[in-house]
Amino acid sequence: MRKILIVGDFTNDTSDVNSFLAQHFHTQLCTNSAKIVKSMLKLYTPDLVLMDIDCLDLSDEDIFQVLQEYNSQLPVITYGKETNKQMFISYYYSGQCKHIQQASREVVIKAICKEFNMNADAILNAVVETDKRHIIVVDDNPVLLRNMRNMLQDKYRVTLATSAAQCMKVMGQDKPDLIILDYEMPVVDGKQTLEMIRAEQDYKDVPVIFLTGIADKEHVDAVLDLKPAGYFVKPPMQTKIINAIENIFLKQEG
Repeated sequence: MRKILIVGDFTNDTSDVNSFLAQHFHTQLCTNSAKIVKSMLKLYTPDLVLMDIDCLDLSDEDIFQVLQEYNSQLPVITYGKETNKQMFISYYYSGQCKHIQQASREVVIKAICKEFNMNADAILNAVVETDKRHIIVVDDNPVLLRNMRNMLQDKYRVTLATSAAQCMKVMGQDKPDLIILDYEMPVVDGKQTLEMIRAEQDYKDVPVIFLTGIADKEHVDAVLDLKPAGYFVKPPMQTKIINAIENIFLKQEG
């Protein structure tokens, strides 16, 4: 499945775009920060970037620079007002960036399919199963995130987040069925992130599995005191973590 990195500020428009693209492509949301875009490009290696330019101003020109420096052949489709496109017009001259004004389902899918040489009508008319459970994996380690995605993506719809802030933003766009959370993270650690999640009425019952890099009893006891749905020492075994996830879902259904 082709991979699309969606860059925006997680407004309703971005949410709507992601909701229908996720049915046909492997999508990843990314905040409109050059630093985060640069990190996500290396982690996610997208086939195409879709970017909302209505949330950008002239100070965000470095996002275009990051995309150009990463791979000048990587197709970038922007959507939004034509006047906003004019702020970054020089980046369209090479052909890497193309612009559409209307972010409707039909227009966006046709533009993407044109880049991928795919049949847009077949996708627009397709009935796609959307019953996969949504799991967010939160960790500041790109290697672990990539490995976790590879472990889980065949069975679940997986979204990656590199920080607590990004996790909360993703949750606001696409409520997860479960969160896998690194206990030891800089700035805002796993304990604080869990407290943030449980403080939100809509997400307080979302089960959280902790990942920890420290296996001594004192540390494990501190993790368990938070009453997570489960915990694993890094790196977790694929069969064991999937079994744990499935057991959590079975308990919810019971």
